[in-house]
Amino acid sequence: MGKKRGTYQDKAWMNKPRAFGNYGPTRPKALFFDVDDTLVDRSGAFARYFEALMARFPQVFPEHRRAEDFATIQSFDERGGRDRDAFCLDVTKTFPMGLSASELWTDFRMSLPRLVGSDPKLVEWLGALAKRHPIVTVSNGFSGTQRMKLVYAGLYHSVPDGFFSSDVGVEKPDPRIFLAALEHVRREPAEVLHVGDDPERDIVPATKLGLATCWVSHGRQWPAALPPPTFTVERISSRVEDFAQVLSTWT
Repeated sequence: MGKKRGTYQDKAWMNKPRAFGNYGPTRPKALFFDVDDTLVDRSGAFARYFEALMARFPQVFPEHRRAEDFATIQSFDERGGRDRDAFCLDVTKTFPMGLSASELWTDFRMSLPRLVGSDPKLVEWLGALAKRHPIVTVSNGFSGTQRMKLVYAGLYHSVPDGFFSSDVGVEKPDPRIFLAALEHVRREPAEVLHVGDDPERDIVPATKLGLATCWVSHGRQWPAALPPPTFTVERISSRVEDFAQVLSTWT
């Protein structure tokens, strides 16, 4: 029988000797995932939302200028890292649609999860992985919105346990959100792999706590001034094979 450790129970195969004499995969014993642009293609949903919004207000967003206007909106957003009130205020001041900042935020928050796509290969793979490892999400943002993104991506049944800044009371890079997740899975930091797309909010704080890390780069260069991640993949959605290779390497 496996040995119970808190919420989860180790699988018997984890301690079974392999043919070549070493013990079965001891790492990772838990996986932490960021949500936006890690498990979920938030950038794609963001683009679809504002494409539809611009079409609703053609007098504010003339077609010949929409690419430029969207680039401005992206700069306000800072890949989702900007305070939502400040982001919506900048958008409504720069592009006077007759919407208040709070009205834009309500529409954006309610609409965005429904625009998230689903990757069937990722859904299948993560479901199988969740049967072998504790998997939780560690994410900034409102828990209801983040969970709905996972629902529409088809991933919520695989990662129902989440630590969201709206619930925990602190945002990444505050270490307390990672510590809450570690306490939940009852694992040592060295046994856990954290996966995220933000160097300063995901990778640096997780590294400082002793977790292994995997950076989802989306084709960006790693900031030279920061300590590097343990692993790097370009993306997970639509490229789950690359991340599967990371797990097969880190044992």
